[in-house]
Amino acid sequence: MIPPAIVLALLLVVLPGVLYVWAGLPSTANLSTARLPLSTRIYDRTGTILLAEIHQGSDRRHLVSLRQVAPAMQKATVAVEDRTFYEHGGLNLLRTGQAGLDDLLHLRFNQGGSTITQQLVKNIYLSADRSILRKLDEAILAVEIEHQYSKAQILEAYLNRVYYGNRSYGVEAAAQSYFGKPASQLSLAEAAFLAGLPQAPTELDPYSNLNGAKARQSVVLDAMVRAHDITPAQARTAYAQSLALQKPSTSDDVKAPGFVHWVAAQLEKTYGDELLKNGGLTVITSLDWNLQSMAERQVREKVMALQGQHVTDGALVALDPATGGVLAMVGSAGADVPGGQYNMSIIPRQPGSSFKIFTYTAAIESQKFTMGSWVLDQPINVRLSDGSTYTPHNYDGRYHGWQPIPFALGNSFNIPAVKVELGTGIDHVVDVARRMGVETLTQPAASYQPSLTLGGYEVPLIDMAAGASTLAAQGTYRHPQGILSIVAQGQTLYRYDARTNQQAAISPQVSFIMADMLSNDRNRMLAFGPNSDLVIPGHHVAAKTGTTNDFRDNLTVGFTPNLAVAVWVGNADHTPMLHVSGIVGAAPIFHGFMTQALSGQPDSWFAVPAGLQAVNVNGYTAYLLPGTDQVAQSQQPSGPPGCDEDCGGGGQGQHKKHG
Repeated sequence: MIPPAIVLALLLVVLPGVLYVWAGLPSTANLSTARLPLSTRIYDRTGTILLAEIHQGSDRRHLVSLRQVAPAMQKATVAVEDRTFYEHGGLNLLRTGQAGLDDLLHLRFNQGGSTITQQLVKNIYLSADRSILRKLDEAILAVEIEHQYSKAQILEAYLNRVYYGNRSYGVEAAAQSYFGKPASQLSLAEAAFLAGLPQAPTELDPYSNLNGAKARQSVVLDAMVRAHDITPAQARTAYAQSLALQKPSTSDDVKAPGFVHWVAAQLEKTYGDELLKNGGLTVITSLDWNLQSMAERQVREKVMALQGQHVTDGALVALDPATGGVLAMVGSAGADVPGGQYNMSIIPRQPGSSFKIFTYTAAIESQKFTMGSWVLDQPINVRLSDGSTYTPHNYDGRYHGWQPIPFALGNSFNIPAVKVELGTGIDHVVDVARRMGVETLTQPAASYQPSLTLGGYEVPLIDMAAGASTLAAQGTYRHPQGILSIVAQGQTLYRYDARTNQQAAISPQVSFIMADMLSNDRNRMLAFGPNSDLVIPGHHVAAKTGTTNDFRDNLTVGFTPNLAVAVWVGNADHTPMLHVSGIVGAAPIFHGFMTQALSGQPDSWFAVPAGLQAVNVNGYTAYLLPGTDQVAQSQQPSGPPGCDEDCGGGGQGQHKKHG
């Protein structure tokens, strides 16, 4: 005779397996991720500020381990949904029988009675059909799952799938949607509140029926008291606690939208659309939310202040020179401005005279010019290869006679810049610009005209920031980088290593000379006057403005040893502004952002690199590369330094606002 224990074992173990095979039911493998599309979450550099969720359709889905769910949430869910969860083997026969009897008496399938395991089975493997055969399939699969997985695994899978309303699937998505925090940080009151929603997520929507949701919270707390999870006093305290609900989110709720879309495009290109929208990626970016917030405010406020001069948009990029990380990226002045849907920080525009940072870098590197050289600012006509003539003009319509290189650069005189460009070689300027991060100069070097140095060719703002960052990093170029790490379901797909993202572009000596020339306020006084918006009190800051001839674009680009910034102001549709130059449009944004970003930080600047020689040239200190003494001496004024108007030494000339 077969012992009763063996018979019972056969019924509980063998029979469900036979039925499972006989019924042709789906495999219960991969319980945690089967048929589960997961949202991609993009965070700031700290991993605590959620910038955006990317998902298929409008649903949010996140996957977390059980240890990442607050114990109160686990207990609340079990207490209200399935209080015998830890005792049964997948089915609560008494509860199911009571529900079934009620259904028969009322000729309907409305009553609950399903265990957490059965609910999980229904969500993963079965349709919403309420037939008796489907209920049988549900029971068979529930028992099979209980044999394959631990209670912790089952509860984890359930919490990751259950619907909490407002397009939020899973406890992590719900915690973020309703309370703006991870599930691991839910309080007892918040946990009981969320645990009550799955019963009727639409009817109990707290944004339209807060009283109903609170009443359900009370039911959950009472269930926890009966389960001896909490005391009656704890239940009363939790119910009385005021809940700080997040405002209802929309599919457009994205922080730093220009940056997020830029990062998302990279993710899609590398991993494909399917993994991006359904793969549950956790992306930690380089973005500094504090700096981003400062940048957004500065761009918005300053652009709005210039509306009367037909300025509708602005953009800003801030980089970490030590890593290439994008610390801030503002693509527009707001979604409500004309062209606000575009990310103007990555769209090529003419950079105006800000491009001269590449021209003068190339000139110093070539050793055909030095910081001690002088250039004659007088009318010139340049014969082009097609036989035509190019005649550059200064912004102020004047000529300034002999100018030392630092003054020519700082005051942004165009004619000296063209002379320096031609004396250096346009091909060398193109080469240096490419090395420093300009990726849009893709044509053969011989095809570029002298207008290159005046910003005649389009360059994205982010490339201008990269050029400034290269100077700030003492000649090391690092490609702008927005992603620090990518994790998919616990597996690290990518981790940024700054050591692999660096390339020696120019020497530290050349970089220092450029930094020195661009940071000395004396060098730009004739054009901008003393203490313009390019000066940040208490800090050494290098800066250069740029304005196109037709006022369609203006920029300010600058840096410290730890921060490189590029700002653009203009109109996305290319219509001209009303006489708004770089010092009037972009520089105030640059000044406001830099002032806030550097507030409370000690001033820092570059030490003079070994190999440079400091010499006095007509009252100012010039740093010379080894072996360039003769070049500097040969490029002094042929007569006494002088010009048709004041040369700008000491800033005694007329103050002219231009770019």
